[in-house]
Order: sequence, then structure tokens, then C-alpha cells
Amino acid sequence: MLLLLLACPAPDDTAAEALGGALGEGRQNPFPSVELMGEDGHVALTEGDLPVKAGGQEWDFSAFAAREGFSVVQPSVVSFAVPIDPESVGGQDSVAKDGTVRLVDLDTGEALWCFAELDAAPEAMLTGLRPLIVRPMQAFTPGHHIAVLVTSGVTSGGEPLSLPAPEGHYAELHDTLADLGQTDVVLAWDFPVARGNALLGAALAATAGTPGAPTWSREWDADVEGAEPPAGLWRLAQGTFPAVNLLVDGTHMELDADRIPAVQGTVDAYLMVAVPESVREAAPGTVPVLLFGHGILSDPSDYLRDEGDGSGLVAFANEMGAIVVATEWTGLGGDDRLHAIEVADEFTRFDEMPQMLSQGVSNTVALLAAVREGTLLDEPIFAGLADRSRVSYYGISLGGIEGAVMLANQDVVERGVLHVGGAAWSTMLERSAQWPPFDLVVSRNFPDPFERQVLYAASQVLWDPVDPATYASDLAPGQWLWQEAIGDEQVPNLTTELLARSTGATLGEPAVTSPTGVPTAAMPFSGIAVTQFDPEVGLPEPVNRPAPITDAHTIPRTWEGARAQAIHFLETGEVAHFCGTAPCSASNPGSF
Repeated sequence: MLLLLLACPAPDDTAAEALGGALGEGRQNPFPSVELMGEDGHVALTEGDLPVKAGGQEWDFSAFAAREGFSVVQPSVVSFAVPIDPESVGGQDSVAKDGTVRLVDLDTGEALWCFAELDAAPEAMLTGLRPLIVRPMQAFTPGHHIAVLVTSGVTSGGEPLSLPAPEGHYAELHDTLADLGQTDVVLAWDFPVARGNALLGAALAATAGTPGAPTWSREWDADVEGAEPPAGLWRLAQGTFPAVNLLVDGTHMELDADRIPAVQGTVDAYLMVAVPESVREAAPGTVPVLLFGHGILSDPSDYLRDEGDGSGLVAFANEMGAIVVATEWTGLGGDDRLHAIEVADEFTRFDEMPQMLSQGVSNTVALLAAVREGTLLDEPIFAGLADRSRVSYYGISLGGIEGAVMLANQDVVERGVLHVGGAAWSTMLERSAQWPPFDLVVSRNFPDPFERQVLYAASQVLWDPVDPATYASDLAPGQWLWQEAIGDEQVPNLTTELLARSTGATLGEPAVTSPTGVPTAAMPFSGIAVTQFDPEVGLPEPVNRPAPITDAHTIPRTWEGARAQAIHFLETGEVAHFCGTAPCSASNPGSF
């Protein structure tokens, strides 16, 4: 039965009406589904499948048409004609494989970690007809077929949903699910999944090579009066290095029919180098190099030229005895806020975001080549101290997100610490304290909550090239450490834990919480891991709304216990604990 189902072509109009007619009009309800697949096996969206703002430009569906399936962390959205009882769907705190709403891998028969929630947007709350959103909490397997199940446990007015009997393809799907032991299904639909790494792969292929010499625009030296760097640094320099450029006007790629980007010459990519005071007397060629990844809508100078060292990066460099090199995540760097707002306003331009970030990842990989193989370390600022064979990575926030993407696509760095990083961009953003200005713009253009949720779900397909979940299988065998801040208001804990499940990371104990489906082990141990730090500021509401600013996201990085753990891991590969017998917290920040 399963083989017959998977061999079925896209449903015909009668089957579409059998499912869609019970919910409402439109091929996008639910989203996504096999209704949106073409006969050639590719996603086949057409005009009207995705919302367009009044007076706005139409969608270019070429990015979708290049795909043979949807995202490996694809949210699903459905709108019912009756109000759903919120308690019957579980919500964010009910991550499970056997909830009232489920995800099943039809190729393996396995139920998958997920949760379902009703949209908490104000407009949805007012109408009572809140869209149901199903969020995977582990990465799907590319090439597999996923079913979404709504069971009889989902109710309206206290009564189980009453829906017409399925027909055609969907009747076969129900039969297949019954054979897999899923017998209480009242509604089910399905969609294929494909790996969305092609755009970044093409970008990296087009930009491969070793960059030339840098150009410095400003230098600081503690030994030069009037040119002293911030406290804790011996030398600091800011400039650029020549990188292969793939962006037209700095905002988008020129892509051929196969989505291969055209080279646009070279670009002066951001570069910052910091030499800490602690290595001043080190022997030549003995100092490790630390590649640093900055946070969202900032750049490395916000960390290395901060007189107060608010993120503890200068302290980190001194304690590790490492020279810091850094570039910028193009697309979400310090000068990119206006462009991000413009894309939110004209959502049909959304593909520009992963295109720009692909350039940023490419630039970072190029910087690694300059460190390992090029002449960068021969520059006078390094004073001959750097050891090109010892390169590690430390990323904060966006640096923990795009840093994971970068690490999965390079072979220079063997160990990396991803501080407050996560995955599944479309799930992260709505819950982030960074989201409100963008939420205002999107909500103004798309006042219908269901339309907005369809857009967000569709955006995950576009995010895939620069989403760590896409590369979960590449990250799985590595030596990577995710440091999670409990109650993080910018990168939700559930997205960090999604990546832990997807990569097989082990949660180090003592821990603050016990995420479902994440294995645990007492520290110390070696291997891929996630550890927890508690700022003791409480948790955001478990809904898909922007969290209030609590600084949970930023507080732990300044603790000695967090820095000691990160440095020890980068130097040895061992996940150790530096906060005594209790979890690291604001009242127990640890020490070296």
C-alpha cells in the first residue's frame, strides 16, 4: 500500500476538492501538499498559490520550481472552517511523536518529533478561526515523503472534528497510515521533502579559491600613542580582502535556468583582526587563530571595538591566547537592516535574503582559505605569531546559526562553538525579540493571519540554503558545541533543541531542562553536544509571537563558566563543566 501511495501522481481535481473542500478554497490550504507538485516531480506553484500584497509585484516561482520537494524543517499550515480548541492541539510545550497532531515519515513508517499550535497573532485571536501550524522538531530526511495527521483528539467546542470521508489519493493515504498503526486520523495530507543546499553549493563552487592580500583602512596598536585599541588588545586592524562577488547591486544574484549564479567580479569583503595582549610574548608561529561569527544586524567591530567588552570576546581571546579574524555575514550585517525591512515589505523579494547570506557564507569560507593557504597571516599585524594549522570557530547568535552552515561546508575548522545558535529560520523569526519591526510591515500588507502563515511556511523553502537544519547530516559527525541560554528571547530554545535532535547532539549534564528526544550524558565527555546556561529571567510565552527583551540571549556569554567551557572544548574537544555540581546560572556563573 505504501509503495502504491508513493508511486501515485499528483492528485486530480476530485481529490483536491475532497481535501480542500473540507477546509476552504485554494490549493494552499493546507500548505504544503502534493497538490503543489508538478508532473515533472518539482514544486509547481502558480499565480494565486502564494499571497501578494495589494499593488505589489508578482512572485517569481523559479526558486520553488528548482526543488523536488519542500524543506527538511517544513512547517505545515491549515485553516479550518470551525474554531479549534487550543488545549486539544498541545502547543509548544507538547513536543511529541504521538500528539493529537503528528508527522509521519511515509518511507520509514516512523513518527517524528513535532508540535502543533494555533496562531497567536492578535487578528487570529479576534476571529477565533486560528490557523493550525505544525512544526517539525527534527530535520526530515531529504527524498522522503511526509504525512501530516490530525487525529480525533483535535476538537472544536469540545467535540471531535467532523470532516467528509477522504477520496482518491487521500483515501489511500488514510489506508497507508492505518497500516502503520495510525488509526485515529480524521484528516491527513502529505508532501515530499528535498534538500535545499543547491544555491549555496553553487555559490561556494563559483567563489572557490584563495583571496589576495588585504587592504587596511585603520589600525590600532597599544604601543603607538593616540592609536590605542580597546583594553585587552595589543593590536587591532580593520579593512577588506578581495572576494569573488556574486551579487548585483549588493542585493541579489543573477541566476541562470539551473540557479547557478554568475560571477560579478570581485568585492571588498569586510575584515577585522584582533591580537590580544596575552599573546604579545608568545613564540613565533604558536598562536592559534579563532574565526569569529558576529550576531544579527551587527558586525565584528561591535564586539572587538566595544570598550566595555560587553560580549566578552576580548576576554575570550585573551583567555584562549588566540588571534581573532572575522568578516561579515552579508545580508544580515550591520548595514543590512534597511534592506531586510524592504524585503519584509515586498515579500516576493524574499529570495534575496538567502542569496545575500550565501555570499556572506562564501566570504567566510574564503577567509578561512586566506588563513590556511593564503598570505593573510604574513601581514605585519600578526607579528609572525599565528599558527595556520590551528584554526577554530566561535560564533554568537547569527554567528551560531550561519556559523553552523559555514562549518558544514568547509574542511579547515575541526572544532566550533555555536553560542545561542539554532535552526529553522521560519520558526525562529516569529518568536524572536528582533521580529517586531518586520512583523508590523508584514501584518500591514497581509492582515489575514492564514495568508501570513502560508508566506512564512513558504519562506522556509527559500531559507534552506542558509539554514543549519539543511546540513544536519553533515554536522552530525563533527566536533561542535551548542551553548543554549534558557529563555532565549532571540533564538528560541526549541530551535536549538531541534538541531540537537537532528545532529544527534548529546545534552551535557548538569542541565537546566530535559528536552524531549535529546540524549543526555554527565560531563565531561567528547563529541557533538549542547549545554545549557540559565540567566534566571524566566521563559517567553510558548506562542508564535515576538518575545519581550530579557537579555537571556546575551547574559551567559559574559560568564567565566561559559567561556571556560568553550575554550576547553576548542582546545581539547572535551565537553566539560566549570560551574561546580549545579547547572551554570546567573547565581552560579562558574569560573576558570
